[in-house]
Formats: sequence, C-alpha cells, structure tokens
Amino acid sequence: MFPLLFLQACLASLVVGAAAWLLLRSAARVWPALQARRTPWLLAVGAVAASLAFGLLPASWRPSIVPALELPGVMVAAVASPAPHWAPPAAGHADLADKDGTDEGGTPLAPAPLLRWLGYAWLAIYAAGLAAACARWLRARRHLNALLAAAQRLDRFDLAAHPGFANLHRQLPEVREIDAPIAPMLAGLLRPVLLLPRHLRDFEPAQQRLVVEHELTHLARRDHLWMHLSFLLQAAQWFNPMVARLGKQMAWAQELGCDRTVLEGRPAAQRRAYAAALVTQMRMQAMPGHGTALAFGSRVVDAVAARIGMIRDGVPAMPRAVAAVLGWAALPAVLLASVILQPALAWRADSAPGTEASIEWAATATPMDASGSAPLWQAPMERLRVSAFFGILHTPTGRKHGGMDFAAPRGTPIVAPAAGIVVTSTNMYRGEAKWGDVIVIEHADGLRSLYAHMEKRQLKEGARVAAGQQIGTSGASGKVTGPHLHLEVSRNGDNIDPQTLLGNLEANATRTALQRLHASRRN
Repeated sequence: MFPLLFLQACLASLVVGAAAWLLLRSAARVWPALQARRTPWLLAVGAVAASLAFGLLPASWRPSIVPALELPGVMVAAVASPAPHWAPPAAGHADLADKDGTDEGGTPLAPAPLLRWLGYAWLAIYAAGLAAACARWLRARRHLNALLAAAQRLDRFDLAAHPGFANLHRQLPEVREIDAPIAPMLAGLLRPVLLLPRHLRDFEPAQQRLVVEHELTHLARRDHLWMHLSFLLQAAQWFNPMVARLGKQMAWAQELGCDRTVLEGRPAAQRRAYAAALVTQMRMQAMPGHGTALAFGSRVVDAVAARIGMIRDGVPAMPRAVAAVLGWAALPAVLLASVILQPALAWRADSAPGTEASIEWAATATPMDASGSAPLWQAPMERLRVSAFFGILHTPTGRKHGGMDFAAPRGTPIVAPAAGIVVTSTNMYRGEAKWGDVIVIEHADGLRSLYAHMEKRQLKEGARVAAGQQIGTSGASGKVTGPHLHLEVSRNGDNIDPQTLLGNLEANATRTALQRLHASRRN
C-alpha cells in the first residue's frame, strides 16, 4: 500500500538525515575547512533524498538484510484475477500461469483499516506541507521579480563608470541597480542577473570590487544551480529538519568558498576591507537574503563572527583525501546502510480488526486428514492459510488448478514436508520467469513437490533435505497478484491434491478460497 510505504520511506529519510548531519558536523569539528566545502553538504542532501526515493521502490528491487516487518492486515479477494491453466504436461506438473500471466494464488493481503487511515493521513499532511513550501517559494520569487522590475539596467557605459567593475576582465551577466536597502545578489536560474543596491557606491572602490568579485565567483562556480537543486530537495523533504540544516550549511559553504577564492593571495589590508564591507552591508540591509538568490551578506547561518574570522585569517587547509572520503564514500555508505536496513512491509491476518474467526491464521498444530489420522507430511509453513484449493475450476476456460496456494507475508520460512533430494532450484523453471523462484523435491514412493514464487532459495540441485529443514522463504516472484506460496504435489507424474498428504485444510482457508471451492464442486 503506497501511503504506508511512503510513511516508512519518510521515517527512513529522517534517520538518514540525522546520521548525515551528525557525521558531517563531527567531521567539521575535526577539520573546520569542511565548512567551506560545498560538495559534502550537497551530497548529504542528495543522500537523504535518495533514501526517500529508494524507500518507495518495491522490496524486490532494493537490497535488504532486515526481515519483513509484519503489520496487521486483512484478506481481500483478488479482483478480476482468473484462475490459471492447469492442464498437466508430460512432466507431470501443471503450468503456473494462465494466458494473461496472473496467478490464482495471489489472494492479496491489505493493511488493517487503522493503518490505512494512518498512511492516508500522513500523505495528506505531506501534500499540505509541500504546497506550503511551494507557496513560500512563489512568494519569495514574486518579491524578487518585483525588485528586478524596479531596478535599472546598467549598460556598458554605466558599467565602465561604476567603481566596482573597474579593471574587471571577465564576462558579465546582466547587471541591474536598485535604490533599496538590499544585499548585492545573483538572482535567476538559467539567465542569472546581478542585482546591486545603489548604496554600494558609497563603499570604498576596493570594497566594491571585492563585493562584485564575490557575486561573479558564485556565477563562475555555478552556485546558483546547486542552490536551486538544494531548495528543490528541501521542499520535497520539508518534514525533515536535518535536510533544512544541511541545506543551510551548503549555502554557508558556498559563501565561504567564494570568500576563499576572492581573497586568495590578497594582503591582510584587503582582507580587512572585505570583512568591513560585509559588516557594513549587513548593517544597512533592511531584510534578510531571499531564498531564491545568492546574496552577499545574507544570514544563511548564525555564524557571522566565524565568517569574519575566516575572512581575516583564511580558511584552514583540509586534506583532499579526507574531503573525498567524506563526500564520495561516507555519505553513499550512509545511504546504502539506510536502504538495506529498511524492512519490507508485510501484512498478516492474525490480528486484523473486523475479520471473522474463519479468516484467522490456523493454529500451529499439525493438521489432520479427513479420516482423523495423522497426515503423512508435515506443514511446509508454520501457519497455513489456503487462498486457492487444488482442482478448482477456472470459470472462463474450465481448467483446473493443479496445486494449492497459501497466503503468506514475504520472508515466511518454507520447510520441506518430507525428506528427499532437490532436483530443481531455479528462477527460470522450464525456461520461463513467470514461475518465479522454484524448488522441486523428489521424495520416496514416486512423490514430488514443487514450491513456486519464493523470495529466496536456500538449496541447490542435488542437495539432500530432511523433513522440517528450511528450503527458502515465501515471496511474490514471477507473475503473481500477491505474496504467497504455490505448492504442487505429484505421484508418478500425475498431480494430486496436497491435502491427501497434509490433511484437510478447509478450516484454514480464506472465505474467497472456500467460495471458489464450493462453486467448483457444484459445477
């Protein structure tokens, strides 16, 4: 169910965000120069976003070392899922799929109503928060567009007379000037505009040139592109406070990185003039920087004194190997760990509210056959729940089901009901993938059992297996409508009802399975 899957992915995003934040903040205490490195902070934001995206993938598409997380659920009938073709072939086993590739055994399990409401409630809250984040961005964008519209564009003659562009030999973007108490800023995505306040002309010429160099360095480093990407990821994860913190640190790193580039090799006097220009600008600024622009003097974090100290003394050096490990190894490792530690969601019907007693899971006691004597084989799973019986009729075609299907969450252990030898262990049974992962065991007295749609196979061909030994886990591999185990039994090449060996299981069947069984008997 997508809403609950999305809720689980959001929780994983919170964990990854906290881990990435703690990792980088701890590293920044050891290597202060990390604060001026844009890449690790941006990768951290990306890693948290990727953890959210990976969490939405089907469990079979992503690695995991954590068993399935079982939640209360209810049995529901598979809508419009026709029974498959079961004409026994020469080898003695029936085909597992019909013409349209769906499997009769896929009686789906749905989460309990309370869990469903929880998932939908979080989805509604997330949508509201995302809408609010987009609204804030639109307001900031409208404000910025209003400033750009009120600003005067400077032509090449105006730029030649402006002290901030004297002796400046580089390609310039469009430059505008406005009589408003704002910070010099680089605004826009595809065609950025350099917006300057008119009060900048009151600064010393050297300070004006340094301020302009700072904004043009943003443009050369393509900081505006990374800023917009970071904002997009933050908006998508508005519920995660660590993403907002990581985004602010990335913006802080961009400012420090530009400071370092502009002041590299300059004397102490120019460094002091640059710091004085920053302080003066922040005093004259009537409003903080806009979220959609890169502004000189914007209060991206509450560490102005630290920035001035780095401007005065220079950013400490940092080994390149450390930055590479933190940026390109540690953060992907955090992402991978978050993915493989996410359990898949599986629904169980043993505690679902509102279900009838006949829908509850069977007790773990060994089932008995129709005569009341003990069966020849033990149950292949600890709890059996029949979702499709042997021999039921497929209404459109009149063909019969050649095995039994047992509804089970992903990862449920499957054991051998009797001793034997594994003769087949493959995910391409008879050259087709629709069977999923299959194990076939040859038993005594001409008996053979087949287990299909498994999630994992734990035995190879030729392995000897004892009764009760685990051979794999149930899943939803191949063409199915839901997780379950498909079991077939044959004697001397002919399919037989597994109940002849496992005992009567009608008391442990879903209502849909019983209805189909009774309808088949009437026909």
